[in-house]
Amino acid sequence: MTPEFLKQSQEEREAQILRWREIAKKHGLKTLFWGSTIGVKEGGVVVFEVVKNHDSYTEFQREWLSLGTSDAGRYFEYIRTISVH
Repeated sequence: MTPEFLKQSQEEREAQILRWREIAKKHGLKTLFWGSTIGVKEGGVVVFEVVKNHDSYTEFQREWLSLGTSDAGRYFEYIRTISVH
């Protein structure tokens, strides 16, 4: 997570996470787990169940990360996606 995200209060961060969960839900993803990491660059781990298809995850990720906009990279510096079938 970026310094900008980490500077937010706990309440502001929790509000962001709730907003991101709603974006996931809008794209047909179910949030199964949200937590922190140890020993890797990424600042958190999120496990989603993709109900529709892989394209729905791609659409979600574009909106969640604000890809293609000036806000891209505002809260996340590193993203890693691991698909499990």
